[in-house]
Amino acid sequence: MTRYVLITRHPADCTELQTFLDPCGLTLRPYPVLRLEDVNDDAGWQELLAHRSDERAPTWLVMASPRAPHRFAGACRDRGAENLLELPAAVVGTGTARAAEEAGLRVELVGPGHGQGLAQELVESLDNPTTIVFACGRDRRPELPRILTENGHSVLPVVVYRMDPTPPRELPPLGPSLDAVVLTSPRAATFYLEGVGGHPLPCPHWALGPTTRQAAAALGIDCRIPLEPTMKSLAEELCRN
Repeated sequence: MTRYVLITRHPADCTELQTFLDPCGLTLRPYPVLRLEDVNDDAGWQELLAHRSDERAPTWLVMASPRAPHRFAGACRDRGAENLLELPAAVVGTGTARAAEEAGLRVELVGPGHGQGLAQELVESLDNPTTIVFACGRDRRPELPRILTENGHSVLPVVVYRMDPTPPRELPPLGPSLDAVVLTSPRAATFYLEGVGGHPLPCPHWALGPTTRQAAAALGIDCRIPLEPTMKSLAEELCRN
């Protein structure tokens, strides 16, 4: 018998996790409480390109979401800044690494599935003050740039996308017989709770990492987290429970 797991993601973002869940008969039911929109950050690009025109310090590209690489690469080509595509890239998790490689970027460091962990690994890896080009979303967690800045590095954010709340009337029906709910970000936890009427559904809830779990707890949602902040580890836990 097929069992269902509600996940606060768009169907296009569920492929990796669904592949891991197939052997144990679990099917994801996407509930995309946030929808993706492109952003044209003219001010951020102007600052970055002006900075790079006479930059002598080493420079890295950092991305914390698989939504960023293709949008960043496309914007570089549109602005005649293809040289930025040659920067060494540090990314959060294997999903972002795969998206970055598909976009033609040079991935040199793959951190764990959260920005804080990637920032700490970068700090340990970089010997000299470094300029960090942070291709990011409009609503982003502060830990990654804060840790890098506190350790003497310069962070230049360039916003390439945003996640806007999906109007409730456009959300799919929840459907019956849910075995679990997966919350994919702190903001997703907020809009999930609004979408289901203010009370968590009566089944186990999971978050990919501690940041989302903490945000969910503040909303009254008790979440478990996998041993590692990866889709594979999450799938193992879901199949086991």
